[in-house]
Amino acid sequence: LGVRHDVLSHFQVEGGAGISARSAMSRGVYIFHYTYGLEYTLAGRPQGSGTIGEWSLDKRHYGGAYPPRHMQPPPSGASDGTAWLLEAWNEASGNISTWPESLAMGTVGWRRVKGQGIDGSPLASRVSGTEWSWAGIPGLAFRPGGELKTPWGSGVWGAAPKGVDFHDKGFCASAGEGCLFADFGGALHNVRFEADLRRFDSFRLGDGTNVKGERKA
Repeated sequence: LGVRHDVLSHFQVEGGAGISARSAMSRGVYIFHYTYGLEYTLAGRPQGSGTIGEWSLDKRHYGGAYPPRHMQPPPSGASDGTAWLLEAWNEASGNISTWPESLAMGTVGWRRVKGQGIDGSPLASRVSGTEWSWAGIPGLAFRPGGELKTPWGSGVWGAAPKGVDFHDKGFCASAGEGCLFADFGGALHNVRFEADLRRFDSFRLGDGTNVKGERKA
């Protein structure tokens, strides 16, 4: 039929934190494929392979909710490709009039590892070793070191960093001692405790689902 195909080595560019948009454009690349998360420390250094960054732009964060508008730009030192992609996301959401309001986090706050922030948190020291119910179901335990035991499998807990916009409608900001996080089953929860440590409220990031808990031991 006379159909010809050209195989182009520069058809698309993809990569992690070090990706360069300027280099790709200068080579005439057609597609910027953001398959990998772009993960940085807040100091502008790549966070490392296979881990979520203190600053994180990853499409996988938004499987259950739209990205919010006006996400925080990358730290100084991040690659130009990282800045270009974030600007493209913000431009798209800012110019689509029907873009829904979202309770998902932006680019900061996704890094939540076992035991994070426990040292130095008075609230975490009081909660460590306690047992609770979750929505009336017993079996939730905040074990020392950040291990979370739940009726639905294991998870992690720690102290939620302060000064982060969790898109939680002020849930953590209104907590005198701040929030802890309790993450399990693929969901991220911020947890706010009563002063006497008898009850807590939780806020599931992304959709705002609220669950209450009561102390059992």
